[in-house]
Amino acid sequence: MSDEQSIIIKRVKKAGHCAHGGAWKIAFADFMTAAMAFFLMLWVLGGVNDEEMKAMAEYFRDPSVIEASPAVLVKSEEAGQSSDSMIDMGGFKDTPKSSQDDDTDGESQKKKETQDMIQLKNQIEQKISENKTLKELKNQLKIEITPNGLQIQVLDDRKRPMFGAGVDLPKDYASKLLEEVGKVLSHSKNRISIAGHTDSSGYSANGDYTNWELSADRANAARRLLIKGGVNERKIAQAVGLADTVPFDKENPYNPRNRRISIIVLNKEADERLRSLSEAPGVEDLSKKLTKPIKH
Repeated sequence: MSDEQSIIIKRVKKAGHCAHGGAWKIAFADFMTAAMAFFLMLWVLGGVNDEEMKAMAEYFRDPSVIEASPAVLVKSEEAGQSSDSMIDMGGFKDTPKSSQDDDTDGESQKKKETQDMIQLKNQIEQKISENKTLKELKNQLKIEITPNGLQIQVLDDRKRPMFGAGVDLPKDYASKLLEEVGKVLSHSKNRISIAGHTDSSGYSANGDYTNWELSADRANAARRLLIKGGVNERKIAQAVGLADTVPFDKENPYNPRNRRISIIVLNKEADERLRSLSEAPGVEDLSKKLTKPIKH
């Protein structure tokens, strides 16, 4: 029996599967959070302009640049406004969607303003064509729409000058023409610029009265005639003399057509530029300083 091979039987006890745990859920949640943060960052960056991008980049270089809290960065009257965003930005305003609407409104206003200028141009031309005397001056009248508005130039001519030689008194037909232009422009709400121009000829031996004075006096004479035609004097933005600095015929400074009156019905942009140039700086109130007691 000792020679017989013993048989060993191994019995394996099967146990239930161990639980895998929730570690994968945490990893997946972290991934989704990171993805959401990434797309949120893209959304925010898509709504800022170049200046804001530079400010953000500067902040990450040196966080001390922006020391205020988010509530300070948004004006109080804007911070309380409702937002159409699905995500609360914590006090920051959404990128204003009305910017495109503002651009559209601005373009529509410009188109309407241009149409009004064209209407004024047609009315002036009709006035001239209806009057036999003024119709003869048609070739001396140049009316066009410019980037600054409606420009009306009354040009001089050897055969039919607008003014007497060296004086600011307009001829009768020139006065009538400017009055008729004033009647049309009286219906415009836009302000008006008037400039007098001369050629390069001298009119007086007296050095105290030059083309500068002559052109300014002629511009002022045109101003009076426009007001006589019905233009509100408060609508006159300026009446200036430019002498021979802006010739109509640049190649021939002695051309009589350089002697002219230029009237511009200013559009909004040109009027704003003119206001910015002529706007007086604020005057410091010295009365408060004078009333303060002097400390010894």
